[in-house]
Amino acid sequence: MKTLTAHVKRGCLALIALSSVSVTSGALAAAGETTAGTSISNTATVNYTVGTVAQSVVNSNPTAFVVDKKVDLTVTAGSGVTTVPAATQVGLPFTVTNTGNASDSFNLAATNVTSGDNFDISTYALYLDVNGNGSYDAGTDTAISGAQTIARDASIKVLIVSTIPGTVINGNTANMTLTATTTSTATTGAESASVVDVVFADAGNNGTEAATNTYTIVTATLSVVKSAVVVSDPVNGTTNPKAIPGAVVRYTMVVTNSGAVSATAVTLTDSIPANTTYVANSMTLKVGAAAATTLTDSAADADGASTTGSPVTSISVNAGTVATGSSSRVTFDVTVK
Repeated sequence: MKTLTAHVKRGCLALIALSSVSVTSGALAAAGETTAGTSISNTATVNYTVGTVAQSVVNSNPTAFVVDKKVDLTVTAGSGVTTVPAATQVGLPFTVTNTGNASDSFNLAATNVTSGDNFDISTYALYLDVNGNGSYDAGTDTAISGAQTIARDASIKVLIVSTIPGTVINGNTANMTLTATTTSTATTGAESASVVDVVFADAGNNGTEAATNTYTIVTATLSVVKSAVVVSDPVNGTTNPKAIPGAVVRYTMVVTNSGAVSATAVTLTDSIPANTTYVANSMTLKVGAAAATTLTDSAADADGASTTGSPVTSISVNAGTVATGSSSRVTFDVTVK
């Protein structure tokens, strides 16, 4: 009897294995995370023998739960943008990426950074960078209105499109921030196996991320210095001449570019002062290290110089391109009445 009893006891020792694990309603994401809403089911199985006879399999009750929604996102700034004073529709690039385990919608907002830069942008709007080239293209990029839906493991390219103030100078910067905030609401309270709860897993655990990018002004900075010298008079000629009636006075204007880029189409104008008369065809132009050129008064020729009025009341000279670190010099003569 003892032998039979021991044999039965040994035969009743159960061999337990977990089996029939099933995953439904979704698959693993490209990033390796299971999609929110996926149902995961599990059933335990008991295999055993009595004596040497295998007995019927015994299954546990199935258990199941759904994978909760993990809200995660990043906002990254693209390359900073160089621009010029008074430029319009200048795009500042950003990328918003949904790194959560489900499609999600995000509200986007642009703001000026109030410290650490030189100026603020007063006119700006948000656009989708449709072709992803990092700059605004009229007719291609579209204005953003309302929350933007982003598939899981996907990104959208966003531009803050701005008008640059005309008063900024070379080297000035403006920092702007793009903020993305989920439209989802985090779940509070205990876990529910049958409900897709929401958990904020972003860096701040608040469903909101931001990045800052910078506009930098790169432009020409021109200055002009004007001087006058008496070159002759009716009494002394050119030896120590004085500004008496009949004297010839030469005005010189030097335009210098101390900025970071060349200034193009530089035009210099000046009025003929009262009590003087303009000396015909007395304008000259010297660009950089080149020799000075005598200009004619006619607007019809190609030298870019002209006069206005009869008698002449003003002169105008096209000084061309003034390269950074260079200058152009314009002179003209008047006679004292």
